[in-house]
Amino acid sequence: MNIRLISIFVGAKLCDRSTYILALIVGLIINLYGQILLPWFRGSFDPPSDLLIEFEIRPAITILSILLGFLFPFCVGLYSAVTMRYNNRRTEAIARLPECCPDPMFSADYDSLIVDAGASTRDFMERYGIDNAKQILGDSLWGHIVSGEPMEDRPIVFFEPAQSNYAVSYCSSEFDTINIYLVRLPGKFDCTGLSTS
Repeated sequence: MNIRLISIFVGAKLCDRSTYILALIVGLIINLYGQILLPWFRGSFDPPSDLLIEFEIRPAITILSILLGFLFPFCVGLYSAVTMRYNNRRTEAIARLPECCPDPMFSADYDSLIVDAGASTRDFMERYGIDNAKQILGDSLWGHIVSGEPMEDRPIVFFEPAQSNYAVSYCSSEFDTINIYLVRLPGKFDCTGLSTS
């Protein structure tokens, strides 16, 4: 168990305003039922007055019972949110990868229009005025990818505006799109794909 990671998740949840709003709403409902409605169901004609009398007789217990109504949903909400994030931490990390990876990762439809991309990839696209996959991969490689024809070697493309070479990986998704993953390669390459620096 990673205590440091759990403490980060706890801190994030404590900084989330919805944590307190939810505890307040649920706590009000609990207290309304426990302090007002339940005594009324049991035959009390004036539950608010009974609560005030109880407060005068045993203030500490009365205050504690009211606070517990708010504390219970707060603790349950905190525990469930942190547990869920901790159990799903690997999935969350994978989902955030396109957002923080400096290399372009995107999904394109079969007409090469880019339909989804992470934040860093969107910055890359805006910087070079790209809105479709062919502008990076070229017509020939895109045609191979769409056709599903196997390629012996992992394709490498030279993207001239960035003066960079990228190794290309791709796979079809179940949403009628193709996921494209580009990995920037160090050095400069000639047309044979051999490094020249």
